[in-house]
Order: sequence, then structure tokens, then C-alpha cells
Amino acid sequence: MQSAIVQMILIVVAIAAAAIVAIIVYAQLSDNAPDDGDNIDNSRIKTQVLCEAVGGTWTPGTKTCA
Repeated sequence: MQSAIVQMILIVVAIAAAAIVAIIVYAQLSDNAPDDGDNIDNSRIKTQVLCEAVGGTWTPGTKTCA
């Protein structure tokens, strides 16, 4: 039978391992995330509200977003 101290040590080790895994996953996701504005294709936006929401410039005559 395990003593209380051994169980506490195992719990601490498990929490530390989970924290390390979470940090590694976060770092990988951060490295692979697109830069700001990288994933927006302004040529496909056809409304002024959406164009302005993503930081584009709306051209009313041609109804295009740049």
C-alpha cells in the first residue's frame, strides 16, 4: 500500500507533466499560427461592413475591398 507522501509526490509529478505538455502544445500552435492579416483574402469580400471589419478599404464604385 502506498503512503500519503508517495501519492502526493505522484500527483505533483502528474500536474508538472500536464503543465509541460500544455506549454509545448501552446508553443507549437503559436509558431504555426498565421501572422496578422495573413489569412484574409480581401478580393473575396463583397460587403463594406465586412471589409471595414477586417481593416480593409472599401471602394464603393467597384465594390471591392483592398
